Amino acid sequence: MRLFDHHIHSSRSDGTVSLEGRAKSAAARPHGISDHYPWPTGMRNDDHVLQYLNDAARLGLRVGIEYDLGVAPPLPRSTHDALDYVIGSVHELTLDGARLGYDAAGAFLKGRAGPGYAETARFTDPELQRRVLEAHLALVREGILETGIDIVGHPTMSPLAALGDPEAGYPVEWQERLIALCVAHGVAIEINEAYRVPHRAFLERAHARGARFAVGSDSHFGLVALDRTEAMIHDAGVAAAPFLAGRRAQEGVSTVTSS
Repeated sequence: MRLFDHHIHSSRSDGTVSLEGRAKSAAARPHGISDHYPWPTGMRNDDHVLQYLNDAARLGLRVGIEYDLGVAPPLPRSTHDALDYVIGSVHELTLDGARLGYDAAGAFLKGRAGPGYAETARFTDPELQRRVLEAHLALVREGILETGIDIVGHPTMSPLAALGDPEAGYPVEWQERLIALCVAHGVAIEINEAYRVPHRAFLERAHARGARFAVGSDSHFGLVALDRTEAMIHDAGVAAAPFLAGRRAQEGVSTVTSS
């Protein structure tokens, strides 16, 4: 089957396209909708999530949310079960009571921050790297065990990815722990078009251990081609792996063919 794009935003959070516009593009290429939760001008509580779900489903969209791990309020089980899928993503950490944001790293990885990563010197400190890795993994674990996420969104997007060498930024032992956690609970690992993560060696390790995958363009604008994603799938040799297709991991998976 064709790649199903789970990770797309609308004007209900920080996207520029309305739900109606997303419904039109879904007719041309299979995708769902997964707006940020929470979002200051969008979904801020359970009532807002349910309204968003109803509005998007009425348009024929598969409906997910991007649950901000470590920030979003608990998701009631009834709301969780009503959604088609839940993406859990880390966008920031709290260390020593202070916020450590991923925004600058994200902008750099997307090619929107000039030729160099401005925070390189800060994040080359080994102790800070260790704390970022442990805190990031703890949030993913909480999302899997307590929230019941179906997909780990951009799993290796952090300031460590922006340093240049993902094998150095993410020790193999850490990668193995994240992969094992996902495999043990049937949670899919997202291959993210916008950030180009995870890297090839991570994907190869995950595939060798029986991981499931999901595709996400992470588009905030118009529908984008999945060229990078298709190349990542091909280069890592994971095309025959199980991929989610717009529904919960527990409801079955498919292998993919590029469009």
